[in-house]
Amino acid sequence: MPEKAVSLLHCDCATSGLLKVDRIGSGIGIIIYDNSRRVGAGLHILAAHSGALKPANSFMYANTAIPQALSEIGKQGGAAPFSVAIAGGATILGGQPEQNPKKNVVMAAKEALQLAGLSVAIEQTGGNKTRCMVLDIDAGKIKIT
Repeated sequence: MPEKAVSLLHCDCATSGLLKVDRIGSGIGIIIYDNSRRVGAGLHILAAHSGALKPANSFMYANTAIPQALSEIGKQGGAAPFSVAIAGGATILGGQPEQNPKKNVVMAAKEALQLAGLSVAIEQTGGNKTRCMVLDIDAGKIKIT
């Protein structure tokens, strides 16, 4: 079974096999999946908001990554309704959780998803461990470990 790994600050789409977002720590991994057309997108975001900046890499920020990911999945034939899973936002290496909502990547991702008309079905955020997300496109299952 083919496996596609999503790198930090990237979005990858797949139509079969496994789509994996690994080593998710303080950033956030998101999987958007169209079960009826068997098309999935995985992204690995590091920061909350781009502000007034036009980022060189739109997958750096939650507010620019979500619309771009929806565009990418659309190019592969994917369309709503989507299943959405998020993971990450961990406090790593004894740091303090971010208290400023404008800087919190989990809150920013949820806000961007909501603005896109998407709701989160599966979520594992916070805590102090890294996570891995795997979408088995053929089986239509999302797993977070």
